[in-house]
Amino acid sequence: MMLRLALALWTLIVVVPGDPDRTLQEAIAAAPPGATLEVHGGVYHGPFLIDKPLTLIGVNRPVLDGQGQGTVLRIRAPHVTVRGFVIRNSGRSLEHEDAGILAEGAAGVTLEDNHLEDVLFGIYLKDAPGAHIRNNRVIGLDVPEAERGDAIRLWYSPDARIEGNRTRRGRDVIIWFSDRSLLRGNQFEGGRYGIHYMYCNGSQVEGNVLRGNFVGVFVMYSRGLALRGNRFLHQRGPSGYGLAFKDSDDVRVEGNLFLDNTAAIFLDNTPREEGSPVRFERNLIAYNGIGVLALPMVRGVTFRENVFWENEQQAATQGEGSLMASDWRGNFWSDYAGFDADGDGIGDVPYRSRRVFESLMDQAPPLRLFWGTPAMQALESAAILVPFFEPQIRLEDPAPRIRPPAQAPVKATGDAGGWIGLGLGGILLAAIGWGWLRRPPRPSRDVGERTTPEAILEVRGLRKRFGETWAVRGLDLIVRPGEAVALWGPNGAGKTTVLRCILGLLDCEGTIRVAGRDVRKEGRAARQWIGYVPQELAFYNWTVAETLQFFAALRGVRVDPTKVEALGLTPYQDHPVRTLSGGLKQRLALALALMGDPPILLLDEPTANLDLTARTEWLSRLRELKARGKTLLFSSHRLEEVQGLADRVVVMQDGQVVAEISPEALGEAAGLRARLRLSLPPMELERARQVLEASGYRTASNGHGLILTVPADRKLVPVHRLWEAGISVQDMEWELEE
Repeated sequence: MMLRLALALWTLIVVVPGDPDRTLQEAIAAAPPGATLEVHGGVYHGPFLIDKPLTLIGVNRPVLDGQGQGTVLRIRAPHVTVRGFVIRNSGRSLEHEDAGILAEGAAGVTLEDNHLEDVLFGIYLKDAPGAHIRNNRVIGLDVPEAERGDAIRLWYSPDARIEGNRTRRGRDVIIWFSDRSLLRGNQFEGGRYGIHYMYCNGSQVEGNVLRGNFVGVFVMYSRGLALRGNRFLHQRGPSGYGLAFKDSDDVRVEGNLFLDNTAAIFLDNTPREEGSPVRFERNLIAYNGIGVLALPMVRGVTFRENVFWENEQQAATQGEGSLMASDWRGNFWSDYAGFDADGDGIGDVPYRSRRVFESLMDQAPPLRLFWGTPAMQALESAAILVPFFEPQIRLEDPAPRIRPPAQAPVKATGDAGGWIGLGLGGILLAAIGWGWLRRPPRPSRDVGERTTPEAILEVRGLRKRFGETWAVRGLDLIVRPGEAVALWGPNGAGKTTVLRCILGLLDCEGTIRVAGRDVRKEGRAARQWIGYVPQELAFYNWTVAETLQFFAALRGVRVDPTKVEALGLTPYQDHPVRTLSGGLKQRLALALALMGDPPILLLDEPTANLDLTARTEWLSRLRELKARGKTLLFSSHRLEEVQGLADRVVVMQDGQVVAEISPEALGEAAGLRARLRLSLPPMELERARQVLEASGYRTASNGHGLILTVPADRKLVPVHRLWEAGISVQDMEWELEE
């Protein structure tokens, strides 16, 4: 008996599509418990049932297709692993809860690296404790929100680990009656509730991104939850809460980012029990409609060392009342108007929230429509000059910080990771780019004019023409902090025009924002964020030192000798610029662009006039700058340059964006080909020609070698063919063709 069990545990069964002897379901039924099924790429029609401990490994992404009927894959046994599959096309019955994967009464299930698409419910666990759900992608049905199922649902399934998953177009991620879950490094977006906890205790939520849901996380009737290092971004639905609590106790919320939500934090009867700890510490709460929104009966909540930065209302109550029954101490408030005479970093007078208009909004929420208008400003001014009534103090912080706290950072784990520093500068650097620190208090309140909060550079509807010729026609472009984005296209595509419009050098139509600043309205302030390296370099007839001093004076900064030395310009300080090589001039141009340490670099064909050595050095420097957090937007004609530097490529033609692709896909997508010249031993020419033509290449001879044309991203393939045949390649030259 033991021998048979041991053999079963080592059994490997290979399943291939179109096998005339057995289907995948038949292979599952025939496999002994503990066996591994290696399922090779192809389409397998379901539905499927696993009723014994098995491991299913997908090779080359096999597809399990439910054919629109019921649940695609049903698991009814413990210790089942399913890895590496595409699971699609479930039924659409909400009554029967059709799902991509349903694990029922199955402990210790592992589901990882699967893609679920066009499924009603995604991953559904019922009475399945100890599950591991990792690195899956779940895309729900393209139907109205009310007709969708949940992307991930846990029902009476404690001790689950849900890590590194991404969901879109699902209703919720629901954790109900499932204690001690860990959700880490996930991205949940475009749903109703990003995460919905009901009757769950002892759970942890770390390093997740909740973006564009109606509610980021809603916790109800639960105890002992900790939320650390998460990002709550752009929850703007019917309620628009970033994080909400109802009737919950023993809660710790620390080191999170709340950005651009209708209300960052909502509290309803939390804590539920008197004396139960509910603590919010070292969070960044920025650019939300309301920072903290609570029902008037909420009391006993602790807010310590948080940053409240330019929220429309820092805090509000839902109905008449105040937040004075909670403990507010040591927070930073961007609208604090006090002072610090003794220099201890703590304001000498308390921070009090009691603006007239805010008090009126608490009683009549529709008045929010007038927020930021001249009517509101006139009312506040009149209240200061003639105090016709004293508004109720909403909250009081007796020890407000003059500067944002600068404690040690909290580690944000998972895909949303990076270090989220708890001082304002640190949090912004890691979470959304340090440009936000200098963003204006509030851009225009017109919805059409608002800046995408994650964008450090945003271009909308850009149009520019010269005479009757349109150079740019309706271009949209988003660049996020720390990205390197390449503009690719033929001469005349409009790449240089786009860069010059961003710099404000050309009049144009549309909207361009740099870190929230409108280039046309706040051009000087916007350009402080940008360093520019043009394709054609033009310098006055000065020395290097004189040129550096002149441009430093224009920027209002000093020349940093360490940066000059880092760029290798120190030995040339007394040399006239005209005597420098092309590579040294390009280094000088970069030094000028970096004056004042701007976070964005615009580069127009930066290596066009450099030889191979200088080009290699230049790209190395740009990669170093990118690694240090610089945002790069550059145009280029060189495939290897784009592939070695860019995170993504915006392909332009006739002034429009025609595609956005990965650098790796550029060669094939743009139809780029390389013309190779291979130098070969004379005695091997004929054999080399035969080897290459047998591999499908057409060749021509130039007397001392062979010439052939290949896809630009496969230049070395023919060289490897020759090496495998024992033919040495003495030299190789190539040039790019379109």
